[in-house]
Amino acid sequence: MFTDILPVFVTAFVTLFIVIDPILVTPIFASLTKNDLPRERLRIAFMAAIYSIGILLFFGFAGNALLHHLGVSLAAFRAAMGIILFIMGFRMFFDPDSETQAKTPGPKASARDNIAFFPLAIPMLAGPGAIATIMLVMGPDTAMVEKSAAMIAVVIVLAIAVLMMAFASRIGDVLGRTGMNAITRILGMLLMALSTQYVFDGIRVGILETGVGV
Repeated sequence: MFTDILPVFVTAFVTLFIVIDPILVTPIFASLTKNDLPRERLRIAFMAAIYSIGILLFFGFAGNALLHHLGVSLAAFRAAMGIILFIMGFRMFFDPDSETQAKTPGPKASARDNIAFFPLAIPMLAGPGAIATIMLVMGPDTAMVEKSAAMIAVVIVLAIAVLMMAFASRIGDVLGRTGMNAITRILGMLLMALSTQYVFDGIRVGILETGVGV
């Protein structure tokens, strides 16, 4: 049983960690909460994680039913989301600064009533890439025990994000801009490899479903 759920957990954890990228979120969080006390920073980070878990689990369980209602096959969705994730990984690898800008909210974001939901939960933690990933690993043909493994991966990744946000200022000082860009490039390379596999799987399953070449 353990050997059955381990690949699902590892795939969900690695992909979500790369897509959410807590390392990239950390300096943005620090700038949004620079005028808050440490206790308030921790509360905001924790609430952002709670919101993100709710959003990702909703799409994990209901997203594929929505696709079915729209007449979109999981194979087509897998291939399309693989392309989107590849573009994200490409941008992270070749131009990490552009990815930072893409996740950085507008100048008025810090003045909003609840930054834990926007922009932290959406789009930084539970953005389109994370939603696509959780819908892929929690597909309709996935057993409940494997879906549970994916949910555990979501919680662990977001728990890591909370810890990193809690120590945002220290992490930023230690890594510096060069260190963070280097890590972002490594994660981008891994994301391109994973997303390519998603595209291959989507095309393969789509061909089998349509009977092309059979």
